[in-house]
Amino acid sequence: MVLPYYSNGLKNRASNILSLLKIKGRIAHVTGDVHYAILGAWFSKRLLTIHDVEFMNRTSGLAREVYRLFWIKLPVQFAHRVTTISETAKKDILTYVKTDPSKIKVIYDFVDDIYQPVPRNFNAHKPSILCVGTKHNKNLPRIIEAVSGIPCELFIVGKLNAELIQLLDKYGVSYCNFQNLPLQSLHQLYLKADLLAYVSLSEGFGMPIIEAQRTGLPVITSTTSCMPEIAGSGAIFANPNDVYSIRFGIQTIINDANLREQIIQNGFENVSRFTKEKTTQEYVNLYQELSTIS
Repeated sequence: MVLPYYSNGLKNRASNILSLLKIKGRIAHVTGDVHYAILGAWFSKRLLTIHDVEFMNRTSGLAREVYRLFWIKLPVQFAHRVTTISETAKKDILTYVKTDPSKIKVIYDFVDDIYQPVPRNFNAHKPSILCVGTKHNKNLPRIIEAVSGIPCELFIVGKLNAELIQLLDKYGVSYCNFQNLPLQSLHQLYLKADLLAYVSLSEGFGMPIIEAQRTGLPVITSTTSCMPEIAGSGAIFANPNDVYSIRFGIQTIINDANLREQIIQNGFENVSRFTKEKTTQEYVNLYQELSTIS
């Protein structure tokens, strides 16, 4: 079912909670950013999916405490089982609520079937570097500074604010900006790009990493958060807080053809961990487990 009201305001959210009271004797699986809604599933087997808790980094004061209580602590405690998308995300959740760690199961996301390997000719003279996302955690300012002076073009997916545009101009970085892309158009950018720069400060999963790996796109990503867990050996790793580390990693991919090919091949092997079949079966197993709860 879809919740009856958009998740804003106390009245709408209370109505969303109450709407789950009518689910009786079945599994109520709450996903998305409406974790609080599980609090209405009194007569159900309760499964909660929390993709990440990065939103806690964007709040402070009373609002932060409200989010901690109604989006993490109470929902996790009330749910029979909780799923999340990486071991890093699980660890992050446990920093905000005390519960048995075995209650939270990691089930990885899967890469969409639209992403398939394609033949590539790497443009070492002026590569196109794909950057997916422009929010603070995506670390785009440091990526922009890191590519200053490197002949390249950034393909930036996401809304650019005035600060980012000023940085692009300041460092003389060539770029194309893309917003509100449908899946097919985003897929085409992966095919046109020469490498993915996904050097985030924090992520719950890092879907662009495995999308790039599936298409044979070399990846540079972060040494922190979930990125090593998700990328495996199919990436070059850089310190996301160090511009020179990011720059060195990008230059390594551009200049070292043998290493570039090796991480591409490693990426193909790594992405086999993230299939629709594996994710589906893990949820089927979990639903069967929940169905035995009296």
